[in-house]
Amino acid sequence: MTRLVERDLVLAPLDAAADLLRAYFAARPSPLGGGSRIVLRAGMAALPAIVRTERIQRPGELTPRYSLHWEAEDGPYSEVDGELIIAPADRGFWLVLIGVYVPPEGIAGQAFGIAIGRLIARTTARTLLRSMRVEIEALARGMTA
Repeated sequence: MTRLVERDLVLAPLDAAADLLRAYFAARPSPLGGGSRIVLRAGMAALPAIVRTERIQRPGELTPRYSLHWEAEDGPYSEVDGELIIAPADRGFWLVLIGVYVPPEGIAGQAFGIAIGRLIARTTARTLLRSMRVEIEALARGMTA
């Protein structure tokens, strides 16, 4: 298992973060029911994945936090379990993804995980946050227009 920590700065109002994030995921319903279908990218590769989030709140926290799980829509690929956290920033908020990459099971999966799976997991986490940022900022601009 490999620990992932990625973040991206979103230039949108912190007080609208939960609504903007909900709109992002709602716009991508999973055909399997539950969760969202998001195409994760790593370089030229694109892998449709089912991403499930659930809001969790810890005592004393003022900003949203979500449990997060993603897995490939088809095939024995790696999975990521973790949290998506909204953290305040001077001009908006941070989307912070903290998680654990779990390689596919079996000897072949373990070899894949060691060889390139970790790199793919980090890259897909970065591109997921980047795509979320771009769309959330566009949604926020639409709210103020």
